[in-house]
Amino acid sequence: MTVKRSLRSSGLLRRTLFAVLLLSVAASGCISFYGTAGAVSGLHEAASAAYLQHPGPYRGIAVPPDSPKSGAADGDPFRPADGPKVPFHPQSTLDVSVNESVYGSHVRLPDGTLHPVAGMDQERKEDALTVFTSTYGMYTTPFDDRTIELIVTEGIIVDKITDGKKGTYLPKNGYVLSGTASTKALLQQLNVGDSLTAVNLTIPVLPAKYVRVADLIIPLDRVNGPRNQGEAVLFDSDYGASTRTNPWGIEVTIENGRVTAVKGLLIDSGRKFIDNDSPIPKGGYVLSVQSASPYYADLLALAAPGLAVSMELNNYPMYFASKMTYDAFNPRTREDNPPGWDDTNNKPYPGHRGAEQLIVYDSSYGPATGTNPWGGEAAVNADGKIIANGGNNRPIPAGGFVLSGHGSKMAWLSRYAAIGATVKINRAEKQVLLIFTPQSYLDRARITAGNAEQAIEESKRKFMDVPYDEIRKEIRQVKQLEIQAGRHLEEKGVEGLTELLAELDAKATRVHYMNIESRTVENRGIWIRPKEKTLEEVKRALDKIKAAHLNSVYLETFWNGYTIYPTKNKITAHNPMYGGFDVLQAYLDEGKKRGLEIHAWVENFFVGGPEPGPIVERKPEWSLLSRKGQNYQEDAASGFRYYFINPALDETHDFLLDVYKELLGKYDVDGLHLDYARYPGSGDFTNDFGYDTYTRSLFQKKYGTDPVLLHPGDALWAQWVDMRVGFVDKFVFRLAREVKKWKPQVKLTAAVWPEYEIARGDVLQDSMNWVKHNLIDNVFPMSYKLDTTLVVEDARKTFEIARDKSYVTIGVGSFIDLTRDAFTDQIAASHRLGISGSAVFEYESFFDQGYDKNTVLGVYRNEAVVPDRDPARSLASVIAGQKRKVKELYLPYKGIDARKAGRYTDELEAIVKKLGGEKNPRLNPGRLKQVRKSLASLVNDISSDSRLNAEVKERVLYDLKGALKIAEITSAKSGKGAKYAAESDDAGENGGTQADEDVLFSAEAGLNGESGMSGETEE
Repeated sequence: MTVKRSLRSSGLLRRTLFAVLLLSVAASGCISFYGTAGAVSGLHEAASAAYLQHPGPYRGIAVPPDSPKSGAADGDPFRPADGPKVPFHPQSTLDVSVNESVYGSHVRLPDGTLHPVAGMDQERKEDALTVFTSTYGMYTTPFDDRTIELIVTEGIIVDKITDGKKGTYLPKNGYVLSGTASTKALLQQLNVGDSLTAVNLTIPVLPAKYVRVADLIIPLDRVNGPRNQGEAVLFDSDYGASTRTNPWGIEVTIENGRVTAVKGLLIDSGRKFIDNDSPIPKGGYVLSVQSASPYYADLLALAAPGLAVSMELNNYPMYFASKMTYDAFNPRTREDNPPGWDDTNNKPYPGHRGAEQLIVYDSSYGPATGTNPWGGEAAVNADGKIIANGGNNRPIPAGGFVLSGHGSKMAWLSRYAAIGATVKINRAEKQVLLIFTPQSYLDRARITAGNAEQAIEESKRKFMDVPYDEIRKEIRQVKQLEIQAGRHLEEKGVEGLTELLAELDAKATRVHYMNIESRTVENRGIWIRPKEKTLEEVKRALDKIKAAHLNSVYLETFWNGYTIYPTKNKITAHNPMYGGFDVLQAYLDEGKKRGLEIHAWVENFFVGGPEPGPIVERKPEWSLLSRKGQNYQEDAASGFRYYFINPALDETHDFLLDVYKELLGKYDVDGLHLDYARYPGSGDFTNDFGYDTYTRSLFQKKYGTDPVLLHPGDALWAQWVDMRVGFVDKFVFRLAREVKKWKPQVKLTAAVWPEYEIARGDVLQDSMNWVKHNLIDNVFPMSYKLDTTLVVEDARKTFEIARDKSYVTIGVGSFIDLTRDAFTDQIAASHRLGISGSAVFEYESFFDQGYDKNTVLGVYRNEAVVPDRDPARSLASVIAGQKRKVKELYLPYKGIDARKAGRYTDELEAIVKKLGGEKNPRLNPGRLKQVRKSLASLVNDISSDSRLNAEVKERVLYDLKGALKIAEITSAKSGKGAKYAAESDDAGENGGTQADEDVLFSAEAGLNGESGMSGETEE
């Protein structure tokens, strides 16, 4: 089998022609799909819909284009208005046949000259060039000093082999060019990094993971993960009973090396498309290829029961390389890089880096690049090795440089700039070359171990709570493996090296992430859309969540206008995808067994997409209308439509409260988690929302103007914004009051836009008003952004506003292709502010992209308790941690003397006594008052202790303030502030009224027995 360059483009052409044929045949009234029993007519619209694709980077959950979950909340000033740019993804088939007006096989050298190739995968010929591919074997035959061989991948020379005792390794993603006698001199003049072009040669290129069906090789995007747009995924029985895929693809069931079933586009008797969702046989596989894949049409034409199938799931790449043109080197003026200059404000963009640019900064530029957060960077040391990847405004290594990319150039760095790769800069041609070889794996291990040794010393200096002995042990093992792998490479070559490199890489990764602190009291949430249809599948999902040391599940319970549980409500319905299975009850039952909190995540005013859903169909008069009279928000890039119900109507509020009352009455959920408590985004305000007759008449009656005539900047525009914001506030205020009546112990939490000033005018959400009025127990700013500084700023801003009225859990995105380092850094850096925790959006991308494997080594290493699940135990846990740190860190590393350590420990013991002891801590009004007073006093004492080691002081104050925050929020949720929230029902059309600050922030408010509090009085 050979993979041709034309396969991708021709596959796309065939797919397009297939779609056109599908539509034309469907229009004629007779069409047959593979797997259907007969002809189906009238499918023109349905077939068109089959090729619409959601444009966001994560397609597991279709969300409106203005949602942070669409990946568009980055705030990149260079991002076009119609959405994010498509990431740069090079062809998966490399260095292949090029049609030329040249007879016979040739190679083109960098100088443009063509030289004939005498043979491919044949014995070498005298004075001739020969090409060898992986079809030939693992190595070329041994050779003497009359021969030289070049390893080529991606059309780039990545290695020159002159010692031929073992022959040359044949890469599966490239080839070897061999020159003997006179042609040796021809190849000797070439250098690593030079480009070669194969002419009239068809080079077989095998992906890292692939499935071969007959003679068709299909590269895999992942194993056991979501099938996104244009992707091919392989499922085995570890994934579950079935693939749970949507209709838009083809699935091939594989057993014992043969195709046993094929499932393509299917339509039911109601002329609706049926999900692929193929059963996964035990010991077998299902290959699932989405309709936008370039391999879809080929597989559709080929697939039939009985075909032979083989696969490769662990093709470890020994070599890869790539080149990219850079735009500027150390730009300092407008003339150095015109696109890096902001002509509107007549000043450079930060770092002189413009849109879609790759900039090189060497150490003569300054201490750091100075770039803004909307890009990505790789640091290169003086030896030309990449030592770090991710982030912006990165320090420039002495004698080295930084590669800084935006847009597709950033995506290129993310794909190719691996730690340990060699970087070469060609200033004459303004090119950056990245090369990764077997030696690079050893370099990566060496760099990682060296970084870890420096980091652990820094951690020791700062008295950080990390497992020092384990880290040192891992570092020793990395060094031993690196020596072993180097010896193997020198003596035996790459044969048998794969397993050793995999082990070395895993150990180096462990060392890297273990040097991160892990708290024992914090919220660790994950959002999940339940696709499980059996109890066993639910158990499997929750086992993964528990193993990742998460503690709170935000289960999508009301979405697209459906519930995930059987409902008696006549306007909504139990989602038919579950076939009657009560997935909510299964999650609750199994979650409780694992000690996990289960929260019902509900979508409020967003009730359908891309189809209207049952609510809009049954209550069209509730539809939210745009300025142009549309009852949907449309994604311009895809044509998808998203449907909302009108927040201005009391009927919609009544309906939602009825749904939630039934939910809370039937199910013992830990919380109700609000999402989409807002309007759709306003865009450029030419088609914003809220223009139904009722809402317009309300405004016109009060202000004498039809709001459809208003635009931003008009005299009454602020009032029009206030009115619509007020409708949402009215709903949230009423819901908060009702929830506390129905089930006082249930937490009310909310996922909100983190750009609060923008959100109020754009999506008409004033979430901080809810927080200020003590309505929300835990607020989740959805900070799905590429750069850590942006995420930290969202967390800081929310933390300052929330004060003691709400816990703050930062929402981070596993769906936006963050590097592992960036993802972990966003969580760790946000936690350093003192916020209550982090939540991951979302389950499939978090596990399928392997983020869990890194977080469980570091930031989630220790299991943690939810702060407000039992505040007394949370406080006891923090204090126990402090006592342990005094004994195991501060005293042994001489950060505190024995006398002061003893006094500090005694004060901690006194606080534990006020809690009722470590074994059975409890809180009541008197105890809480005393604990708060003692913690505040201890914080003051530590702060004023000028003789205490500064680093120890910082660590101690961080923990004590965290404990004090738990006590203060517990008091606020149980005292007069909670009473005010329960009684607030005066949030009219302009939102909730402002409460007296003395009431809202009363530090000495009494308790009413809620929030895990004991009703006892202090003895």
